[in-house]
Amino acid sequence: MGIDKTESRERGIPKKKYPNDHPYASIQHRVLDSAAYADLTHSARSVLTIITRQMNGNNNGHLQATFSWAKRYGIASEHTLRRAIADLITHGLIYRTRSHGANKAWARYALTWTPIKDRNNLFLDGFKMDSWRDWKPSEKSSLSKVLDLSGIKCSFTTEIPAESAGNSTIKTADYELIPIGGS
Repeated sequence: MGIDKTESRERGIPKKKYPNDHPYASIQHRVLDSAAYADLTHSARSVLTIITRQMNGNNNGHLQATFSWAKRYGIASEHTLRRAIADLITHGLIYRTRSHGANKAWARYALTWTPIKDRNNLFLDGFKMDSWRDWKPSEKSSLSKVLDLSGIKCSFTTEIPAESAGNSTIKTADYELIPIGGS
């Protein structure tokens, strides 16, 4: 007979850890903490997770990002997927190792923070490890571009943002408060 859990703790026998036989997606902290990652759209982050999910330790460079694969994980349109892939390539987080082509062959990608072990049938002339480190933000961040295009401006001042948030003065009588009731 075996030892029950209470008895094993009393004897100082460590509790059995979770088995390590379940696969997991791994994005290094240095990548997550980078300016390149911080600038990604939410869709691009989702696609990066989907691509990273395929890693098994030996297949970097042979990862796919097809719409049929990605839609199982919540990517709703091919346009969103294409834009996210372009964003990931631009930020240096993935590299296209093979373009899609004849016979419905899908494009292949590599994560740039992981070495490529199997280099067969891949185009790696421009591949650079950790190329996300070389990414530089554009003159304007994505958020400020959106705000400029939409015409929406924040209503707080930079001197005391917490106290002034939402305190824009009313310019027209259309928004004048009218008391309800009989007083």
